[in-house]
Amino acid sequence: MNLFTNIWNHPKTSAAGLLIAVVSIAGVLSQQGISLGKAGTGTVVSLASALATALLGLLAKDPEAGSKGAREQGSAAKFGVWLLIALTLSATLPTTGCTASTSELQSDAATLASALNNLATAIQTSDATAANNLKTAAAALTAAVQSGITGPAWEQVLNAATSGAEVVLSAIPVTAPYAALLAIAVAAAEAIIANTMGGRTSVKAEAGGNNGNLLWYTRTGRGLLRHRFGRGPAGDFKASWNAEAAASGFAGAAVK
Repeated sequence: MNLFTNIWNHPKTSAAGLLIAVVSIAGVLSQQGISLGKAGTGTVVSLASALATALLGLLAKDPEAGSKGAREQGSAAKFGVWLLIALTLSATLPTTGCTASTSELQSDAATLASALNNLATAIQTSDATAANNLKTAAAALTAAVQSGITGPAWEQVLNAATSGAEVVLSAIPVTAPYAALLAIAVAAAEAIIANTMGGRTSVKAEAGGNNGNLLWYTRTGRGLLRHRFGRGPAGDFKASWNAEAAASGFAGAAVK
């Protein structure tokens, strides 16, 4: 009962302690590579830490004038120290999100492969060449996911397969009726490439694609890829892909 009494009698102190705990735990989770999903270009963990730090800053308001202000001087000083601690802890968190885990990359690549296969089926009768190329790219992604290789060697295999998919996508004209879907696929591919090989330059064979098309797909895809708080990259891609598939008349390309 003393615990609840203390919380009731000192709500501001209790709130500050809770916020500091959030920042501390977020730091530990971040160091262990636990992101709890994406939040924009960062992670849920880094967002929680930033919000906790901001709220702690609001609690550390200036003391009021007069006798009441004098009584609150000590508390204000303590909150200032707590804020400094929170800022120090939050500085250890990455601002652009943690490197994706192997399971996340596998999920991202598998979802991208499924989308490309579905699109290939949808356009088979109207553009057999593009459809066959998309199937080849999807097969390479699937093979990379299921290769059984681990560590940097697996990242290199996935990087190469994803880069090859980009080459296939960039070879398709941006005037294609399903170009927006290709743009979303390229945006997803870029995210996979950025999270493999330690973020180093990919091993894609640029000579096999069209750099002008790839640039358009990349820029357009960034705008079409819709992010939602608490949803991972694979979920963002799937939702964006399915929405565009329905809007552009290629509902058959939707990912289940």
